[in-house]
Amino acid sequence: MPAAPDLPPAAAPGLDVLIPHYADPAGLDLALTSIAAQDWLDDPANRLRVVVVDDGSPPADFAEAQAVCDRFRASSGQALHLERLARNMGRPAARNRLLDLAQAPYLAWLDAGDIWYPARLRVQFAHLAALEAAGEDPARIWVSCAYDWDQHGARRPRAQRVEGDQLAALLEGDHLRAYLWTLLARAEAFAIAGRFDPQLPRLQDLDWFVTFIRAGGRITVPPESDPPDPVPLCCYFKSDLGRDARQIAASHARVLAKHTPAIARYPYRFRARLRQKGPMLAARFARANGAYALAARYGLAALLASPWHSLRGALGRVRRWPGHMLRRGGGLAGGQGR
Repeated sequence: MPAAPDLPPAAAPGLDVLIPHYADPAGLDLALTSIAAQDWLDDPANRLRVVVVDDGSPPADFAEAQAVCDRFRASSGQALHLERLARNMGRPAARNRLLDLAQAPYLAWLDAGDIWYPARLRVQFAHLAALEAAGEDPARIWVSCAYDWDQHGARRPRAQRVEGDQLAALLEGDHLRAYLWTLLARAEAFAIAGRFDPQLPRLQDLDWFVTFIRAGGRITVPPESDPPDPVPLCCYFKSDLGRDARQIAASHARVLAKHTPAIARYPYRFRARLRQKGPMLAARFARANGAYALAARYGLAALLASPWHSLRGALGRVRRWPGHMLRRGGGLAGGQGR
């Protein structure tokens, strides 16, 4: 199917916003509405183009996505390019096609179903301009930001802590997370991370972030995103439902294998934590989707990989568990570790 035509803007867009989509037209509508609401666009000199790559959605879903894109063009006055892959090839393929289609000097990412808050682009562009004015190399900088984490209707802010060893922080994933939809950067800064690994159905964004850091890149955040009171600039609607635990475990193992030379320089306990993290995540996803036997198997694998980290994590979940649930017999088997 030929790509839908762009709406020619009055001036060349300075920013391409890249969105992969599969069978979620309502989520795409939510994301596009948040882009149109950016106060950065209040200045008529600022233009953007949205690029949506549909990963072979069923015909009915794609037809709805087309209608959503048409409404965005008509209501926002911004350009939008929609392309559909001939078949469902997975998110890495859709993201790689987005990279192929990108043309603007600056790029940002968003996923269907997640949203930006109105100040997002203005704050990140101002921060990147300040770094460039201070002599920083913009070709090696990604600007991330604080975000809201929305799960089960509860929304809370999360900071991206960028101080210290960013490679270790990304691999641990506790305080610096590999979320593409937080990023704004020059196109050449994204280019040094290369392509998304088509053999990673999950965690390809973690692999991409780690590759960027290993290539000499640096992640930064605007002052508004600093702890202890970070101001979120976007919102991630988190759900573990429908996630394949086996894919998570296999993808995490592949990421560690790919980056073994960099990981090998860290102490044994850190490496054990990384080996434990994959099965721990897989156990969480299996449990969330009712596969309790599979969750137990991955939980045992996590325990064997690092008894110390597994027991510490279990104790932490017990401390966070509501007292009334413990009194009623609830416990780790019923919760979802973060």
